[in-house]
Amino acid sequence: MKRKVASVFILVLLIAIAYCFLAYANEVMESVLFSFSIWKDNLVPTLFPFFVLSEFFIQYGLVDFLGELCKKFMNKIFHLPGECAFVLAMSMVSGFPSGAKYSKALLENKTITEQEATRLITFSHFSNPLFIMGTIATLFLKNKTLGTAILVCHFAANFVLGIIFRPKKRPPLLQSSSLRTALSKMHKKRMNNPLNFGQILTRALTNSFQTLFLMLGIVTFFLIITTLLQQIIPLNDIEKTLLSGILEMTQGVKYASTLSISLFFKSMLMLAFISFGGLSIHMQIISIICDTKIEYRTFFFARILHAIIACTLFLLCYPLLF
Repeated sequence: MKRKVASVFILVLLIAIAYCFLAYANEVMESVLFSFSIWKDNLVPTLFPFFVLSEFFIQYGLVDFLGELCKKFMNKIFHLPGECAFVLAMSMVSGFPSGAKYSKALLENKTITEQEATRLITFSHFSNPLFIMGTIATLFLKNKTLGTAILVCHFAANFVLGIIFRPKKRPPLLQSSSLRTALSKMHKKRMNNPLNFGQILTRALTNSFQTLFLMLGIVTFFLIITTLLQQIIPLNDIEKTLLSGILEMTQGVKYASTLSISLFFKSMLMLAFISFGGLSIHMQIISIICDTKIEYRTFFFARILHAIIACTLFLLCYPLLF
């Protein structure tokens, strides 16, 4: 009986959504066009090159090279294998959801365990630096000092999370790192790789576009849902901004820039949005890790902490800047 009720409820919900699509067709079309502009102008230019390069880095042994060089740092600070430094570095440069994508790649290569991958995605959730300094600082806030503060607090909060979520017991470090050993490991990885350049390129392009189109679909879906909720439910500007930021981070940041509040509160709100990521980003993460045993629940809890820690750091450093 319960299953029949659930089926009827789903049918009614789908009909209601289809009706809303027709009733607010212009608003839905604007949301779709906006999602395509986000994808075309922000996601593809900033993520596609790194997605392709990361496949070559993994296949040609850069992970092993960095893992050897950084194993003492990663072991001492985060209690993780040195190879995790690759995920950390690439996600800092390219932005989310790269952390989950690269963590999954290392897990599939049996470089790290499921528990290590779960901890790794909690503090490799970085917003793209170009988005923060270009879009937020220059376009929305028109203040590069505030943009830099947002960038530093957002990144620093991630490192704090890495320490909070590290296991209590540090794994033993059998030997110190050396450049010679790192180069030897990279060479060995490349020589033992059964894939040739063409196969790696094909795999890199296929995986990259698959991930990018997945991101486009999720961003479009959440923007449409956000738009429909705003049309159905009467909301003031602050409520509309909060709803948008929770569901889709980019739109939330855009709305926050139009609020009649001080730059300080605008910056705090934007920092909270990019640190939490929005449910759209969370859905991208879930889609990437769904066929693994990486825990999303830990990631979700970490994002709430991330927003709190980042905003606290911003509150402490703001008086020093202005």
